Parts: sequence; C-alpha cells; structure tokens
Amino acid sequence: MKTHKKVFLITGGFGFLGPHLVQLLLKKVSHCAMYVVGRKKAKLIWKGDSRVKFIYGDLRDAGLWAGLPKDITHVFHLAAVIPWGKMDQNRTDVFMDNVLPISHLIGSSRAWPGLRQVIYSSSISVYARTNRFIREGSLKDPPNVYGAAKLEGEILLQNLIARGIKVTYLRYSSIYGHGHHPGTVLPVMLDRALKRKEVLVYGTGNRTQDFLYCEDAANANLLAYEKSANGVFNIGCGVPVSMRELAHAISDVFTNGKAKLMRQPAKKNREPGYKIDISRAKRALGYRPTRIKEGLRRLKKDMERY
Repeated sequence: MKTHKKVFLITGGFGFLGPHLVQLLLKKVSHCAMYVVGRKKAKLIWKGDSRVKFIYGDLRDAGLWAGLPKDITHVFHLAAVIPWGKMDQNRTDVFMDNVLPISHLIGSSRAWPGLRQVIYSSSISVYARTNRFIREGSLKDPPNVYGAAKLEGEILLQNLIARGIKVTYLRYSSIYGHGHHPGTVLPVMLDRALKRKEVLVYGTGNRTQDFLYCEDAANANLLAYEKSANGVFNIGCGVPVSMRELAHAISDVFTNGKAKLMRQPAKKNREPGYKIDISRAKRALGYRPTRIKEGLRRLKKDMERY
C-alpha cells in the first residue's frame, strides 16, 4: 500500500515552542518533510536532518508566502508577536503583526492543493476575564490588542473550513520551559530563588494562574494532527496554581526549600487569574498535561543540561 508523504509548514519554528514541536514531529511522524519558517537563524539540534528545510524571512511579507512550496499538507502556525510589557499590549501594530500572516496564509493556501489541516496557536487571552473556569464556549472579550488579534486570526481561518480544510484552534494558557521569556511571573520567581533572594508574593498570594509546560503545548499540536481534529481546544494544565503555591514549588524544586517567601502589598488593579477547563482536549485528543511540580523538575533538568 502506498504511503502518502506529509509535508508540514511550521511558522515561528525558531521561537520558544517551535524547536520542541519540530523534534516531536521528527520523532513521531514517519514519511514526513517540513519547512520551518522564522525570522532569525538559531542553533538547532535537528539542523542536520535532511527532512527539514529552513526558510528565513518575515511572515508579514506576501512575497515570502508566494515563494513557499506548493506541496504543503499541514500547517502549524506558531508564529506570534507577543507584547510582553504591559505598556505594549495595546499597541495597534501588535494587531496587524499577528493578523497579517494569517491573511497571507489563507490567500497562499489556494495554491496548495494537498492542504488538509491548519493548527493555529491561539491564546486564552481571547476570553473575558472571569474568576470562573473557562470553557471553549465561554465569553470572548479580549482584554488587550494581542487577545483581539488572536481572536481575529481564529475568525479569518474559518474561510478554510468552507473549502473542506480542517482547522484546529489551540488556546494556550501560560507556557513555561527552558528559554521562556524572563519577564513573566514564573521566571521572575525562579530567578530570585536561584539568586537566593526572597521570592516575592503579592497580597494574599491567592491569585491563580494556569501554567502550561512547553512540551505539553508541543504534544497538543501533535495530538491535533494525529486526530485530524477540528475546532477549539483549551490547552493548559487544568489545575489553577496560586502564586503562593507556585513560590513554594519553585523553592522546593530548585533550592530544597531554602528560598523564602516575602509578602508584598497587593498590586493595584490586579487582574483575576485564569482557571482553564481542559476536559474537551482530554476527551477528544487524549491530551494529558504535566502538573506544576513535575514541570518544574523537568525544567530544572533542561537548565542543567543546556
């Protein structure tokens, strides 16, 4: 029986999540080839694999898309411009920087006769803030321009569904792992713990967040591909972790409990934390996430290895 070759396009392949996904696909999917697109060259451990071709360029450039091969069967759209600073989250260019590549993808895909599925890396920032558990059907009301851009990307990709192409939307919670952005709460706490400084906890420390280990996010993409999934899936740990619990877990895993907690006054205009219902991903994809302490242990091993 003839085996049809899968040809993957991975956008944002040199970012934080991309290398994890590329390694996983190379390991798990036989008879595949992939085009990995990114803006900057990177040191990649799979750089000698003949199945991988590298394309360097700006995904906002229509010319880059026009020059892509025509035999693409699956797209993993990881690329995103994330405004990490609070002052940057409502910059208008953030919207176009994230939406324009989606527009190019849709237009260029008409020249890809074998395209079967697009797996889109979205975000829980498309949802309205709430203290309740968020399900896929929960109210959408992005609190910033980045969330609005992600939601618009989801809406635009519906154009592909009408052409019989499967579209999977993966709405990630807070991703962490080796190489994560240093300015978010988990790496900030970790940095202080490793420097033997007190780990700062604001207010009661009861605000919760859902922390997603990077390899779980990569695995969610693989599962979506394997199941030929359609529709929206929340991808997180599914267990809300308070800031106090996070601080204790970091201290235990990285310093054997030696890093102490220091309480600080509650921040003004504090945002409610997210609580994510991932039951649909568990049921439909067979997704099984990593709990926070185990994820931190794996992070520690990665930091020691690299």
